[in-house]
Amino acid sequence: MDKKSVRRDNFFKLVEEAGNVSKLARACGYNNPASLHQLSNRLKKNEEGSRGITNSLALKLERGMGKPKGWLDRVHREKAPVAETAAEPMVQTVLPAAAEGARVAAVSRHTSETQVDIRINLDGSGRALLDTGVPFLNHMLDQIARHSLIDLEIRCQGDLHIDDHHTVEDIGITLGQALKQALGDKRGICRYGHAYVPLDEALSRVVIDLSGRPGLVYNIEYTRAVIGRFDVDLLEEFFHGLVNHSMMTLHIDNLSGKNAHHQAETVFKAFGRALRMAVEYDARMAGQTPSTKGTLTA
Repeated sequence: MDKKSVRRDNFFKLVEEAGNVSKLARACGYNNPASLHQLSNRLKKNEEGSRGITNSLALKLERGMGKPKGWLDRVHREKAPVAETAAEPMVQTVLPAAAEGARVAAVSRHTSETQVDIRINLDGSGRALLDTGVPFLNHMLDQIARHSLIDLEIRCQGDLHIDDHHTVEDIGITLGQALKQALGDKRGICRYGHAYVPLDEALSRVVIDLSGRPGLVYNIEYTRAVIGRFDVDLLEEFFHGLVNHSMMTLHIDNLSGKNAHHQAETVFKAFGRALRMAVEYDARMAGQTPSTKGTLTA
């Protein structure tokens, strides 16, 4: 397959991922989608000698949809379909059983908008089992698990026919409740955590205090309003829900970045690294509460 044909096929993969040509145009920063509609019609006809996708347009499409440079020029094979299996209750999971004494929590939060079930193990190995119905959120939650070394199981049935808002916010709320429950009285933990994480041109800093006082400082100017089909405003709603119900103070700063996907990913990776530092036991603390007040739960 020649380069022109590969780009053509990948263009329509991006259209499918975005939802339609107009949504792809918005994701890539077009105020008027007419030019992409014209391109789409031309590529569908696939007439011999017709102009394909230029290098500058290919780069713009890749950046807008959070793809790595050169993605449009590579052949992407379809994944083989996975055989369907009957849904299992949450207690029967592929995640490993927690070791004796591990800090674990299981929280269910069911409303008329969402049904969220979460199980976490603060002393795990970073494994994740995620079924939220929102692929980009799954990707971000996986970053938290991998970089915090917290085992994380999240299942959600939400009103996605409306939009992703309730699902993303309620998962943040329920994850916050689970963290608070698993941390218990917080005796012996480090309490504070921080991390800087880069990803190519993007760099983010996250600082955590498991203080018992909820507070979020969120400084991110995303370069796009959507990543694929995901509204980036919902990421702040996720962290608001998590902070308010875990009772942590959280500072998030994106220090640089041009690619919105990279901006978001550095934030979630840095959050995972900072959370890992904050929840770990401090051997020198010897079981004491890391506060001169004597408590972090009152």
